[in-house]
Amino acid sequence: MPTSKKMGPSLLELPAELQRMIISQLDYESLIHLSATNRFFNHTVNPQAMADPLDKLQFVMRAAKDFPQHRPSEKGQEYHPGNFECYICFKVRSPDCFDALQSQTAYIDRLGRPVRDRQPTQADTLVSLRRFCIECGVRAGLHVASDSLTTRTGRDLWICSCLRVWSKHQVLRCPSCGGDCPLRPRKKMGVDKIPPQPPRFLSRVVGQMAT
Repeated sequence: MPTSKKMGPSLLELPAELQRMIISQLDYESLIHLSATNRFFNHTVNPQAMADPLDKLQFVMRAAKDFPQHRPSEKGQEYHPGNFECYICFKVRSPDCFDALQSQTAYIDRLGRPVRDRQPTQADTLVSLRRFCIECGVRAGLHVASDSLTTRTGRDLWICSCLRVWSKHQVLRCPSCGGDCPLRPRKKMGVDKIPPQPPRFLSRVVGQMAT
């Protein structure tokens, strides 16, 4: 008569200290799966905060390129451009979440904040930007009030003074604060107004701006 193997204790049954030790050894992808296991781990496991930044970078690049659900597809006359990775929240998101004309560079001040409310000076630093989603761009100060955006699916958006994002074709006055949709796109603060300098790529600067 076959004997059934006795299962060991589940992660939930282990002491809290042992749980923390095991979880601390997990990579970004494993942390994502664990956080989706049940309500307890959804509240206690934060992949964004726990994972190593380099591990998050490598995973999101691989996911956008290799996972079939994120690849471009064409069915009949419908074309889907595929999903894109955000290098601030390290998530692969719908093309509708990204600005098609996203800036490739930005000036930051000495505190690491984007320069958007004044002309940049020699004290500011020009940095190169990786791709980021609209939500993270607003949170990090890379998209600001009165900006007009066009998503990678062709949808026109605008940002209110309360930093909510609305569709131009559906909402011309913000229901939350009463702000009006700008008639003209906000003029970008002069990237070409000061002598050019070679941009630095600071992925961690953008990540810090989102926190």
